[in-house]
Amino acid sequence: MISKIQSNNNTVNFRALKPIELGKTAQNILSGANNLSSVHQRIAIGTSAFLLQPLIDLRNKEVDKDTREVSAVRSAAKAVVGTATGIIIRDLCMKFAEFKYAKKDAMGNIMREAGEIIIDPEKVKQSFGKGFDALNLNPKELADAVKRVPAIVGTLAALLIMVVTNFVVDAPLTNKLSESLEKIALKFKNGGSNNG
Repeated sequence: MISKIQSNNNTVNFRALKPIELGKTAQNILSGANNLSSVHQRIAIGTSAFLLQPLIDLRNKEVDKDTREVSAVRSAAKAVVGTATGIIIRDLCMKFAEFKYAKKDAMGNIMREAGEIIIDPEKVKQSFGKGFDALNLNPKELADAVKRVPAIVGTLAALLIMVVTNFVVDAPLTNKLSESLEKIALKFKNGGSNNG
């Protein structure tokens, strides 16, 4: 374990830092957050963006009223499209990673325990070579690390894919949804009449 970092004349001694004691409520919140999957995290981020960003745009006094309204509609569309594509891509990538590292029986069927796919430590070791051996984990820590590999691999693959889909999928869909939402907003603004 690293206890000191020295750079030029500055030394940080980690042993001198006192551990932070959290209250029971804070510990429970952090424990709950630790159990959220990448998909759940994306839903939480997308929901807060959908609820808050349009309100922020509507309160922006630096621009005129029409610009605020268009910006709010665009923010809502961006949150919906980004969240939907993010969830779909993350879910597919994680499922693919689960199946890639799944333990199979003699018939080639994926093995499950309590409804969850069992991850094969040998397949993980084949992919990551001696990386796990170098960590010197005890059996319980190793089993926990092996279980987390599909989620990590799936998340990394999703991030790489989303670099492309942000331009190829999200941008055009956001434009289409924005146009549709602007038409709906204009109808409500005009008292429900169908003038435009």
